[in-house]
Amino acid sequence: MPKKKTKILIVILLVIDIISLGVFVFLFSFTKNLIAESIDKENDIKTELKKEDIRILMKGDLSLSKIYQKELANYMIPSGGTVDFIKTLEQLSLNSGVKSDIKTVASEKYNEGDSIGEELLRINMNITGEWKNVEFFLSSLENYPLKIDIKNISLDKFSEYIVKGKSIPEWAGNFEFTVVKIKDAK
Repeated sequence: MPKKKTKILIVILLVIDIISLGVFVFLFSFTKNLIAESIDKENDIKTELKKEDIRILMKGDLSLSKIYQKELANYMIPSGGTVDFIKTLEQLSLNSGVKSDIKTVASEKYNEGDSIGEELLRINMNITGEWKNVEFFLSSLENYPLKIDIKNISLDKFSEYIVKGKSIPEWAGNFEFTVVKIKDAK
């Protein structure tokens, strides 16, 4: 039989083993929790860094957007610029050698631009002149640096006159077109 000292030593070693096992389990779960918290914090930091990267990209996109908006505004009649555009249109017809008569000018809703403050200006005008001048006016209108959409054109030869023995037909045309315009401030 084991001696009393051996029994005490076995009991002490058993208690030390149990305490060591308890400390090991405690330290293992504590370390495991620290690692989990560390991973969570690392993920939070990565998420915040991604958000900051996105904010930086968005700032760049907004800056570019403002540049593009200014560029796009060059293709529209500015707010309060309707009268100036009509004057330019009349000057364009004079430069083309045709007589013009603007019948109607009306603003209407522009579905693609309504949310950003744009509308359409619908213009209906009559012109008269030689074919080459009418053609030049139409070409000038199509190539004018604004967003112009020609909706309807009707052309008729309505008379002829003779100059130096040569017959020159005169044409009459009706043009209906829209121009994108920035809404007037109210």
